[in-house]
Amino acid sequence: MKASGAALLLAAAALLSCEERIGQDARGARESIAPRARAKPAGALRVTVFELPVHGLAIAIETPSGALHFVDTGAKADDRSSGKEVLGPFVRDLGVQEIAGIAISHPDRDHFEGARYLLKHFTVRSFVDAAPEGAAVPGDFIETRERARAQGATMRRLIAGDVLDWDPALEVTVLAPPKEAIATKEKNLLNDHSLVLRIRHGTQVLLLPGDIERAGAASLLSTTPAATLRADVLVAPHHGFFEEARFAAVVAPKHVVVSCQAEYDDKRPREPGKLAEALFGAVGAKVWVTASDGTIAITSDGARCEVVPARERE
Repeated sequence: MKASGAALLLAAAALLSCEERIGQDARGARESIAPRARAKPAGALRVTVFELPVHGLAIAIETPSGALHFVDTGAKADDRSSGKEVLGPFVRDLGVQEIAGIAISHPDRDHFEGARYLLKHFTVRSFVDAAPEGAAVPGDFIETRERARAQGATMRRLIAGDVLDWDPALEVTVLAPPKEAIATKEKNLLNDHSLVLRIRHGTQVLLLPGDIERAGAASLLSTTPAATLRADVLVAPHHGFFEEARFAAVVAPKHVVVSCQAEYDDKRPREPGKLAEALFGAVGAKVWVTASDGTIAITSDGARCEVVPARERE
């Protein structure tokens, strides 16, 4: 009886040890996509496009003077959270005391849900968006915006022509959405009215177009001079689910960053990273895909941009 009891205790201990190792492995797998924040060179601009645990987009902007802004904040799905798993650790790793601002390109959950975590755990000084008025805007986004307001963030709704005062060394211009509504399909309403930001640092230009689709791209091309649209770095529109060759040719980026998962069972094409590689590769761009390259860090000294992926492709 004693031997049997001892055997049971040993078995239970082994099981607990195994479960502990499995838990550690699971935690390690979740932590593996959270990038370690590195000190940037003095006076540099650093833009980080994150690899996320679920489909979405989140971009951190560290200005030359050291302020931290986010453009979009990813999603939360099931038990995975872009805010908790990636953005929060990044902010803590930087050691900053507050987030200067959050800009939401459009109120789809894969772009704003991470903001809830940031608002809960950090001081956020400003909250800006370009969401249209009306029933198309989800209540969760309105609630998130009101939470920012209640916590004292400066609020602003942006349209084309607005300028954001992020840093004396930067020119941050809103290129879209226009004041007048874009004629688009109902299902594309929020995407095509995305906030489009142009960030200039010295001679280097970065273009962040949210999830614009065909109508949004056409509107941008018709209202913005081609020289203004040209960019050294472009974050691919709509996670790479984008096929507008004229837009690619006018922007003529040197680097394109695609925030997407490797494959999608419920979307076509299944591999948007490959679609973006074909579209933007045709105009000479180097295409980086978070699903393959991990988090992408872009550092500008005002004269050139250095693009560094978190990992080498297999």
